[in-house]
Amino acid sequence: MSKYLLLLGLIWAVWWIWRKSRLSSRDRAASGNVQREAERMVQCVRCGVNQPISESILANGRYYCCAAHLADARREDG
Repeated sequence: MSKYLLLLGLIWAVWWIWRKSRLSSRDRAASGNVQREAERMVQCVRCGVNQPISESILANGRYYCCAAHLADARREDG
């Protein structure tokens, strides 16, 4: 009897894995495999950290990672 229960459990596990993989591939096909384009990275003039250009602060042709580094640069310049 335990052999039959083990076999039934194994068949159920294989079916569940197969169904799960089928559903996930269908979801990927439905989404159209939409991928975002890679965003350009820029380096902070003050600390050298690289980050996406959309998260950077541009001032006087230079990129900064945060407002504090921009303020430090302005204090140093005069």
